[in-house]
Amino acid sequence: MVRLACCVALAGWLVTPQGAHAADCAEEIGKLMSKDTEKLTTRYQRVTKQIQQSGASPKLLQEDCRIARQLGPRLEDQLAALKQSGCVKDKQMGSMIADIVRGHEDDLALARKSSSRSECR
Repeated sequence: MVRLACCVALAGWLVTPQGAHAADCAEEIGKLMSKDTEKLTTRYQRVTKQIQQSGASPKLLQEDCRIARQLGPRLEDQLAALKQSGCVKDKQMGSMIADIVRGHEDDLALARKSSSRSECR
């Protein structure tokens, strides 16, 4: 939801005249963000939610571990690229990027926690 709100805010900035620099940053951030990683994150969140709601079946735990192992390095790479981006300091884009970074950090923490469970080894 946070990412969706950020995308809507980004579109709003692009429409304004002062959004020229924001457009450059939006393009840069768009290149940094991977659709595959976002899809994998969504799938991971869905599996995690299903485990919480219906219990941890061996099949769900196996899927959770598999996704967590794939997701961790991807999120680490994206986080590093986002933090190094010059757009972090941009007044218009900085808070949106900070929100994305916080979301990725939360997802990464969950993925690390999942992949460190004994079932994942």
